[in-house]
Amino acid sequence: MDSSVSVIIPTYNRAGLVARAIKSALAATVPGDEVIVIDDGSTDDTPEALRPFYDKIRYFHTANSGPGSARNMGIQLARHPLVAFLDSDDEWLPDKLYVQRAVMCKFPHVLFCFTDLLAQRPDGEIVHNILDVWRHDERVGYGDAQRSWDDILRPGIPFSLIARLPEGRADFAVHTGDIYPTLMEAYYVWTCSIMVRKEFAGASFRFPEDQNICEDWECFARLAKVGPAAYLNCETAVQHVHHHDRRLTDVTDSVQATARIQLLHRVWGADESFLINYSYRYQSVLKAQHFRRARYLIKEGRLSDAKEELRTVGGGPWSYRLLITLPAPVIRSLIGVRRQLMDRG
Repeated sequence: MDSSVSVIIPTYNRAGLVARAIKSALAATVPGDEVIVIDDGSTDDTPEALRPFYDKIRYFHTANSGPGSARNMGIQLARHPLVAFLDSDDEWLPDKLYVQRAVMCKFPHVLFCFTDLLAQRPDGEIVHNILDVWRHDERVGYGDAQRSWDDILRPGIPFSLIARLPEGRADFAVHTGDIYPTLMEAYYVWTCSIMVRKEFAGASFRFPEDQNICEDWECFARLAKVGPAAYLNCETAVQHVHHHDRRLTDVTDSVQATARIQLLHRVWGADESFLINYSYRYQSVLKAQHFRRARYLIKEGRLSDAKEELRTVGGGPWSYRLLITLPAPVIRSLIGVRRQLMDRG
C-alpha cells in the first residue's frame, strides 16, 4: 500500500509565520512525501520568506481567491494518495504524520483520520484538549453534543496495538466509525489535524469557494457522509492564537452564526435520507443557532433582523421577545450597563 503524503499549506500575507509551518511539516515528512505551498496572491514578502525552502517544497503562486480555492488547488496538484493540510500560521508536532499514516494503513476502509490539538497563546501558555474546549463553545459547539468518543464512534483500541509508539508519546486510543451525525453538532475535525484518502474521497473532497467561513467544516462533513473516520485521541498539531495577523475567521458573532446556519442547511438539512432518522436532532441544533444569532443581532441593535430570526423558530424565549419591543437606544444603553457591571466584577 502506498502511504506517501502530500502536505498542502495555503498561505496569504504571512511572510513572518509561514517558515515555522513549513519547518514543522518537513520535520514530519519522510522521503517520498511532498510539501505543496499555495501562495494565495500574497502582497508581502512571502516569496522571499519561502526562498530557503524552494528545493524542499513545490511552490505555486495564484491570484487571491480565498482559502477554499487555495486548498482545492493543492488537492488537484497533490501527487500522493494521502493528503494533509497545515495552515501557514500553525504547526505540527514531529510525529503527526507517522501516527496518522500508521492508522490509515491499519484501517484501509477509513476515508479520513483526525486528532486533537493544543493551542499556544502569545504569552506562551499552552491549552490542551482543544476539541473539548470547542465542544463547549457555542460558536462551534452545541450544549447537548455527545461527549464520549466511545459513543461518537466506537470503543477505541490502543495505538500500541497498531504500530510502535513514537518516543515520548504516551499510548492513546484510536476510534473508528461514522462521525457524520456528530459533526452537525460540533467542529471536531480541524483542518490542520486531518489526513484524507484522496482517491476514496472522490468529488466530495472539495472545499466550497463561495464562502470563507465554515468552508472546511462543510468539506469534512461531506467527507464524513461518504465514508468512515478514525479519531486518534492525542494532540498532533499546535494552533497559535491571537497573533498579530488576523485569522480568516475573525468576524462578528452574528456573521459567524449566519455561516453556521447556512452550513446546517447546505449539508444535513439538504440530506433527506439523513433527516428520516435525525430530524429532531437536526432541528434542535438549528434552533439553537437561530437563538444565538438573534441574541447577537439584539446586541448589535438590529431589532428588525432579530425579530425575523425569532419568527423563524417560533418566537424564542420570553426575555428575547420582551427585549426586542424596546427602542434600539434603550437596548444599547442596557447592554452598555451590563458590560460595565461585568468589567467591574
